[in-house]
Amino acid sequence: MPTASKASATTKSTTVIEAETQNNSVDDSAISILQQNRPLRISLSVDNPSFLKVKVGQQIKQGDVISDNSLERSRLDKQKTSVKLQIDNLKGKAIPKPFEPRLTVGVKRLPPAIFSEEEAAIAQSQMKRSQSQSVLEARSQLLQTDNPERRAEAENAEAGLQIASQKVAEQEQMIGSMRDMKLSSEILQHEEAELKKVRSQMDQANSTLDQSKAKLNASAIVQQQELQQLQINVRLADSELNVSESRYTAAQNRRRLLEYDASLEESRREQQRNQTLQEHSRQQQDYAQSVRDRDYQLAQLNISLSNIEDKLAQIPMLRSPRNGYVRRIKPWVGVNGRYTTTITISADNVSSKNGGSDRPANINTTNPNPSTSRTTR
Repeated sequence: MPTASKASATTKSTTVIEAETQNNSVDDSAISILQQNRPLRISLSVDNPSFLKVKVGQQIKQGDVISDNSLERSRLDKQKTSVKLQIDNLKGKAIPKPFEPRLTVGVKRLPPAIFSEEEAAIAQSQMKRSQSQSVLEARSQLLQTDNPERRAEAENAEAGLQIASQKVAEQEQMIGSMRDMKLSSEILQHEEAELKKVRSQMDQANSTLDQSKAKLNASAIVQQQELQQLQINVRLADSELNVSESRYTAAQNRRRLLEYDASLEESRREQQRNQTLQEHSRQQQDYAQSVRDRDYQLAQLNISLSNIEDKLAQIPMLRSPRNGYVRRIKPWVGVNGRYTTTITISADNVSSKNGGSDRPANINTTNPNPSTSRTTR
């Protein structure tokens, strides 16, 4: 901006104060009192007449400002204050450190696979099936044939029936022969009575045969039922064995599923652990970058503060070398953008009556430290 350029030019400009004074060869301690009472002329050259901070008749003390670029100094002071506030703000701004991640506890290992209960059930089912099969094989041949006792009883009953039938036939034949021979009725009645008795024996033998056959059939039914029960027992044992083996397979499958779920959980936890570590690493990088950015900003602000302080130190300032009054300020004379005047400082506010002439003083205000300026009377 034009104002900044002008201020920069003003900062870079030097104020030259030309003053002339007589050099005495006598000791300073001998003439110090005399010099304090003599007027002091200061030739002042500045960029702007507004730099002059005194007026005629003003009482000044040693060290009071006579000439200063107060506008530029005020602007730089404001910049300096702003930069210091920014520095204090950055220093007071805490950058939180990332928290250390809490690693999740790993999944507990599964206990060893134990299938003793299922294996015991399979062994017991196999034993039952083996026993049932053995009993079936041992009893099948016997149960598939007739009961010998019942078979013998039926055969005996059948033989008795044949004998009784033969007796009846012989008795009938004999009675027929006797009738042909026309034997007496007493004999025929006796033989007919005997025939009835033989027929009764035959009926009894027939009934005995029927009972024997019924017992034989009943025995065959019982044997068939027993054989079927033995076969059912074998099938039940086979089914129980299949159930035990199925339970064993199901237990193995559940175990595999548990192991698979455990592996999935471990993988998920491992992935989560890796993501947590990656996030923590990213946060640490962000924290380190934030610290570097803050340090860089602080370094830049400190450089800016140092530059402002250098500019402030380069602004020329003229201070009064003695106590007194501003007796006279000559009109400004401008040449090539520079303005020159002469200021007369006296010990009192009236003109000197001892006829002593004013003494010029050479004061170089280009030195930024006013305390190092030299005044020669």
